[in-house]
This record gives sequence, C-alpha cells and structure tokens, in this order.
Amino acid sequence: MTALSLVLLVGLFSTAGAVMAYYFLKNPDILFAGKSQPIPTKTTNHLKIEDGELLVPGYLLAKVNRTALRKVTKINLTIPLNWTPEQPATAFNGSSDTSKWIFAAVEHLESRLSNRDWLTKIYRHYIAAPASRHASGLYRYDFKPESPYANIALFTDNLQNPTVLITCESQTSTLGTRLCSRKMSISPRLTVQYKFPRAQLAQWQKTHQTMQALLREIFTRKAG
Repeated sequence: MTALSLVLLVGLFSTAGAVMAYYFLKNPDILFAGKSQPIPTKTTNHLKIEDGELLVPGYLLAKVNRTALRKVTKINLTIPLNWTPEQPATAFNGSSDTSKWIFAAVEHLESRLSNRDWLTKIYRHYIAAPASRHASGLYRYDFKPESPYANIALFTDNLQNPTVLITCESQTSTLGTRLCSRKMSISPRLTVQYKFPRAQLAQWQKTHQTMQALLREIFTRKAG
C-alpha cells in the first residue's frame, strides 16, 4: 500500500467516525438501545407529534420513535393501572408485575374507520357465532379458527352502533400476561392504543377513566 493510499484510508475512517459520533450524539436512544439506563422520574419530556403536544413525566415514558430527522412518530408509555396525578413516581422496570400496568402508544391516526365500520364491515366476516353477554357487561364475539383474528376475542358495548371495541388475547403475550387492547382517536391526526391486563376486563371502564385522566394531564392540541 502506498503512502498516499494509507493517508486516504485513514482520512476516510476519520470522517466516518466523526459522522457516526455526531449521529449518535443526536440519537442517543439508538446508541444505547437494549442497554440498561437509569429511568428519569422527575424530568418532564416535551414532545410534539402531528397536531398534538405532550408533557410526559419521565417515569411514564418508555420509548420515543423518531425519524432520521428527529421527527417524533410514536410515543410509548407505561402507566400504573391505578395512576393518578398525585401518585408517587413509579417507573416500569424488568421486575415490575405486568398485571398492574397499562401499555399505551400515541401515534399517527392510520384508519378513519368508525367502530361501527370495524364491526359491520371487517370483523363480521370472521365471527364464529352470535354475541354472548360477558361478566364485564360487554358483548363477546369469538372468531373462526381459520380467521386472522383466531387468537383474540372481541368485546363491544353495542351490537349495532358500538362506542367501545376491545380485543383481548387468548394467549399470554411477550409481556408475561394476556392483554386487552382498545384504540381511540384523540385528535384529527392522532390515536392512542392502550393495552391492559385481561384480568382487568371487568373494570374496563375504570381503566378507560385512568387513560382519560392521564391524557387530560399530559396532552394538548397544537394551535393552528
């Protein structure tokens, strides 16, 4: 290798190293992905996403997804099941009992289908039998074994024009417990999907009230 080639090679590696250092400095969540980090409990994170702004206490913030240009695309939250604004800061960690937590994600609203549309235009093609009344007060539908929804049950408050649609896993999730999921729009361009332990299905209204209280506390629509 000639001296000129060696100089060019060293220069190339130096430039690449500088670029990577700058990129990871601007994106520390990528550099430390998968590593244990102290979870801030007293800081407040100001996040802008679509037509909304969130002021999220650090102990509730699980992860923020961003584009290469740092635009926020998804905000993941972990929330104590019985959260209140006055509650002491308690952060989710590897030893936390997942049966006592809500897992939520705020992101771009993809589907404009109403709950009625989901029930009558999508789900109805895969339902195995008429709805049955559940102990939660909701109506339960099971899906055909060969359907895309075979591993979940669907719960709704109304068979014709539902305001509530909740899907519940029939198998334990990767988080170590069976989860139920509900999605709702919080602005013209944003939705929140929150998951809670299936054992709490009978208390779904209380869980929903917890989510509403949290959103009132941390979420505002951007002006304009």
